[in-house]
Amino acid sequence: MNIDISTARARVVIAGAGPTGLMLAAELRLGGIEVVVVECRPAGTVGESRAPGINARSLEIFAQRGLAEEFGSRGKTLPGVLFSGLPMAPHRFDPDWPAALILPQHQTERILAARAAELGVRIAWSTAVTGLREDDDGVEVLLDGPAGPASIRADYLVGCDGGHSVVRKLCGIPFPGDEPVSFWVVGDVRLDSPPDGNGVFGRNERIGTYQISRAEPEWFRLSLMRATPPADRSAPVTLDELREVMRDGLGTDHGLREARWASHFSDGFRQVTEYRRGRVFLAGDAAHTHSPIGGQGLNLGIQDAVNLGWKLAAVLGRGADDSLLDTYHAERHPIAAAVLRLTKAQTALIKPGTQNDALRDVVADMLTVPEVCLRLSGILSRLDLRYPLGEAHPLLGRRAPDLALTTDNGDAHLFDLLRRARPVLIDLGADGLSEAFAPWADRVDLVDARLGLAESRGRWHLPVFGDVSAVDALLVRPDGYVAWVNPAARPVNRDDLVGALARWLGAARTCYAATTFGTAVRG
Repeated sequence: MNIDISTARARVVIAGAGPTGLMLAAELRLGGIEVVVVECRPAGTVGESRAPGINARSLEIFAQRGLAEEFGSRGKTLPGVLFSGLPMAPHRFDPDWPAALILPQHQTERILAARAAELGVRIAWSTAVTGLREDDDGVEVLLDGPAGPASIRADYLVGCDGGHSVVRKLCGIPFPGDEPVSFWVVGDVRLDSPPDGNGVFGRNERIGTYQISRAEPEWFRLSLMRATPPADRSAPVTLDELREVMRDGLGTDHGLREARWASHFSDGFRQVTEYRRGRVFLAGDAAHTHSPIGGQGLNLGIQDAVNLGWKLAAVLGRGADDSLLDTYHAERHPIAAAVLRLTKAQTALIKPGTQNDALRDVVADMLTVPEVCLRLSGILSRLDLRYPLGEAHPLLGRRAPDLALTTDNGDAHLFDLLRRARPVLIDLGADGLSEAFAPWADRVDLVDARLGLAESRGRWHLPVFGDVSAVDALLVRPDGYVAWVNPAARPVNRDDLVGALARWLGAARTCYAATTFGTAVRG
């Protein structure tokens, strides 16, 4: 439902109602923060596959917010991981490797938009950001909507408005990178004579690797390189252009008769120098753009949103220091930089040429080596991510395992405990935890639990990392990463725990309301 922007109030304004903006808005509402999303389009994405790949880490995040079942019921499970179209099967070497998913982007947006609406997110459609004015107390966002010019004041503005981000340009944040040298077309099309009936991942000497695969009933996902650059990269892709590119590269247009969506993409790569400037943040494609080979864009945006959302909520609603927001750039900028490097390699491998053919053969052979397969699969799935939170324990800074737990209020998995997007301190029998924890009890959910049988054998298994020694207490951030651990059979290091709580949640309080799993206790 559209809102009257002239009367709207918000602590955070988000520009862009794509997957990144919708996910961020929902995260902020879980943290109790009033948010308004402004979107220049008249409605969300309709019938477009766009970014259909959802990697294993994004699926874990959706599970932590109670969305896994809906995504799983709509999507198609991927049997493995692709590196430039070369198949990898990490589950052959690690049976615990989680699945990835193929789901057209319009369905991803539909799920996230429904969740955002359920949480009370307000969206102003057909409303463009035209300017901003920042001062010490907030930022005024200038807008142009259906009723004409308007403005809205907020504490922070987040640009989730894509590769051509207006917010980024208004801030003047540098966006350096590589100019494109090769160009592709991508789209959702209907074909009268699809190759092999259901499509194909193919390769030829003229355009390299190409894709014609079934996206949804009656619709095929088309992606192929142009043998020559487009005359106007900014012009919409027409049906005639699609036919011309297919005939030029494949020798046939396979009976192309309709396209519901089509676009150009290239091998240009860019990343902003700053994810934060004052009261303005950038996330998703507004912060980093690259070739879609490898399916990283949507996932990077979702994970940017989850990293930033709880931090904004902690600062605005839970007393955390504004410096917490600087960790967003510190943590996410290196991740996207690494993704861009790997995506450059994948994009080079899909290009035509006998030298690239030989290189693909060498890479394909290397991908059968377990260590290589697991390493690259970990990067592409983002299961390898470890934030630099210290080396005191192998779990520190890594994604928390979805432990099976037994509590006084029933059985649960760790991911279930993160649905409210609050930090969780899990006590598995640590000595001296409660006293150190008490001053932060209103900002952390304390869970007294016992491990399930499989998890109680002294070691836990994490795909990519392998086995790690179990602990008897761990602090898990709202984004699912471990911020503090206490090794098994050791007294709690009070200074370490207090330091972690203060770092992520703000200064201690003398009056608090303690919350445990399913129970509220006044302290």
